[in-house]
Parts: sequence; C-alpha cells; structure tokens
Amino acid sequence: MTDLEDRIREALKDPRRQLPAWPDPMPRIRRAVRRQRATAIAVSAAVLAGIVTPIVLIAGLANHPGAPHGHEPAASGTPSSPGSALFAPSAGLSRRVPAWAKRLRGEVAYKCGNQICLMRPDGRASRTLTATFPEWDPAWSSNGRDLTFRGYYGSGDGAYDLYEVALNGCHLTRLTHRMNGTSSSWAPNGRQIAFSVPLGMYVINADGTGLRKLLASVRRYAYGVDTPAWSVTNRIAYARYLPSRHRTEIYTVNPDGTGNAPLTRGPASFAQPSWSPDGQFIAFVANPSGAASIEVATADGAGIHRVSPRSWTSYGPTWTPDGKIVFLRQLGAPTQSTAAPTSAYIVNRDGSHLRLLYPHLDAMQITWGPAALPRANC
Repeated sequence: MTDLEDRIREALKDPRRQLPAWPDPMPRIRRAVRRQRATAIAVSAAVLAGIVTPIVLIAGLANHPGAPHGHEPAASGTPSSPGSALFAPSAGLSRRVPAWAKRLRGEVAYKCGNQICLMRPDGRASRTLTATFPEWDPAWSSNGRDLTFRGYYGSGDGAYDLYEVALNGCHLTRLTHRMNGTSSSWAPNGRQIAFSVPLGMYVINADGTGLRKLLASVRRYAYGVDTPAWSVTNRIAYARYLPSRHRTEIYTVNPDGTGNAPLTRGPASFAQPSWSPDGQFIAFVANPSGAASIEVATADGAGIHRVSPRSWTSYGPTWTPDGKIVFLRQLGAPTQSTAAPTSAYIVNRDGSHLRLLYPHLDAMQITWGPAALPRANC
C-alpha cells in the first residue's frame, strides 16, 4: 500500500495491513501481548515480566469482560446483565477539555488503548465499550443510537469481524463471520452498512442479512479499496490504490456499484474520506511531501484546500453536527509497546479558527456522532 497508509497504520499500531491468514499466528500473538505490557490491559504478571506464551494470552482474554474466548460474543438481545454488560463507566476528560466544548453537540467515540470509549463533547458521561477485546474502527449510525466496530472473535491477529452495538447497552450483533471486515460506514437511512475486506468492499443490512459485494479490490491488493464513507446524498467515497501510479486516490461510487469515478487527481496520496453532515463537502488525509495533512474539497472534488498545518502529521478527520472538522495530530513516534501519542483539534472547513480540543487524548481513532447517547437501559 501507500507510504501514507503504512505510516498511519504504524502510528495506530494497526495489524490490518498484514494479510489475515498465516501458517503460524503465534509469533504475532506474542508480539501483541508484549505491546500490551505498557497498557492497563496487561493480562498478567507473567506478561509484565516478559514471560509471554499463548496460554497466558488466552487466559487473559478469558478473564476480560466480554472477551471472545475463540467464539462469538453474546447474541443480539442476550447481554449477561441488563444495561451493563456492554458498557462500563470511565473517568472522562472534563479536566482537560476547554469550557467552550460544552457548546458542541453530538457524541464522541474514540479508540482508547484496546477498547472504544464514548463521551460527551465536554468529556463527561464517559463509557467504555467492553463487548469484545480488542476493538477498533467505531462508526456511528445515522441517528447516533447504534455503533459498528471491528472486534475480535478469536485470539489470533486477523480473527476479527464487524459488530453492531445498541448504545443503550442491550444488544450486540455480529454482522460478519470470518470476513475480517473493517472501516464500516452507515447508509443515511440507517438500514445498510458498507465495509472493507482484504479483497474488496461489501454492503450488509444492519441486522446482518443481505450481504453483497460492492467492489472488488484492485488487482488483488489487500485493502486496495478501503475506508468507505457513506454520504447523506447517498454516495460512497473510498480510498482506491492505483498500482500503476503507486498512490491512493479518493473515488466515489453509488450504492449499487454504478458511477464509480475518481474524486481526487494529483501527485499526492489520499486516504480516510469523511463527508460533511450535509454531504456538500468531504475531508480526507493527503500526503504530498512526507507529513500527512487534512484537506477539504466540495462534493465534486473542486476547491481542495488544506486545513491543518503542513508541518503536522494529522489524520482521522470527522465532522461535528454543525459542520466543523475534528482530527488527530500525532505528537511523537510510536514505540514497540505503545501507539503514537495524539491530541485532537477542531477547525472550520475553510481552515479558520484552528483550536486544541482534547490535549493528549492519545486516541488512535476518533469519530463524532450526531446525537447524545441514550441512557443505559434495557
């Protein structure tokens, strides 16, 4: 894949750039455990001491709330205890959030360590999703009442699928089965979900039925079509790798597979498209000269302009309900045991009024939902 996507995935410590099947998964499992030594999710004193074995990993997952145990998690409608099985309270970020953040609407989901955290824009009412372990790629439904994410069903790197969780804490549904689906995005009507797999892009109904292929990958490159983003105007933007040019462009396609066309054209690589709430603008990551920047264009690809400082390494653009852009800035390099530290910034779509929103959030992914979280109540 492109240098841009490689650097973003390295910063996120995301194993997805590896193909999902290997002769022996144990070396990857051992490395994954070693990376957890510096986190709060270390599985045992043996891991902390560096004595890493597959048995230790499996035992640690077995003791984790909602851990997959190599099987599917609880089926839809059957949490182990009503209103509390899928979410746990967490401390929140109110001490580090500026006062003006209280005026922001919606809800925030971000990857915190190996789980997904949710909170109000001002950092309060924080919850941690404990449905599987680990968890990646949060994506809000169009009404903000449901969340899809990439979760693990087994102990091996690559043993993950897409899940959907109702944010009242009552229902968990495994949408795919051994497809290694990632980077989901909801249709504006809330009935369908687009997602990437190693060799293409699929669409599935929100209840897990009606699976169909939308696009094949490019010459069988792993994740050659990636990170779909479904707009309110019913167009799906995605990153498409072009082998002949050794770079990635943003394309758009209709939900039935017609009208596939490039949105960006240029010497840079582009990735991580994100539509504005009204579908009239699109933000994405551009990599023109080493440092990744956030750029914005109109829905037809015109008027491209940069909204993050050129010297920063920025990624993960998402939109607030009132049309502002929130993104992550990488503050340092990742280490063998931890991902790169990050802070979250907010900016107007024309690049004005850039402000620090969440200092040292250290999130690996962030996405903004359209509505406040419902109460945990079954």
